[in-house]
Amino acid sequence: MAGKTRVAKYQADRTNQKLYFCRLSCQAAGSTNDKQLYQAHCETAIFHLHGAFLAFIQELGHFYSLNMTAPTLIDIEQALSERTQVSPEIQRLQQLQQQGFLANIERAYQRCLYAVPPDTVVDEKPSGDTAGSADLIVNVVTLSNQWLPDEATIREWRQQLLELIEQLRAGMVEF
Repeated sequence: MAGKTRVAKYQADRTNQKLYFCRLSCQAAGSTNDKQLYQAHCETAIFHLHGAFLAFIQELGHFYSLNMTAPTLIDIEQALSERTQVSPEIQRLQQLQQQGFLANIERAYQRCLYAVPPDTVVDEKPSGDTAGSADLIVNVVTLSNQWLPDEATIREWRQQLLELIEQLRAGMVEF
């Protein structure tokens, strides 16, 4: 029980809450037949999943007694380096952020924030067509969500993040 108390001391509640919100958003996506509602729920799930990652980084900052409100992996790495400390958790997260499911979460999160680059949008309208802008909006929405991972993929990423966090927390308790 001492292990649980130590982890809770380092802000685990917010990380767990974000993972839970991601799960709820995936469930909502899975229970709708409306394409735009599905997209909205999937994007919400991605935001919460990315938020869980950020909350866990904050949790690590607290664990290492760093006074940082919104730390990044690099912030923690540099602060620990000044103390001649190395964080195996930070190293693992950086590795997965470069190549792995964290890289996929990061990419999906960025795509939720920013418009699809113009060179990836295909204009399906004939050049002589001057139909109303309503068609254009529908086309943009249809084309712009092709990058969006489906709810099953997001659930898989959530499970991978959850398992990683549990593994890292187990090591943090032993520290």
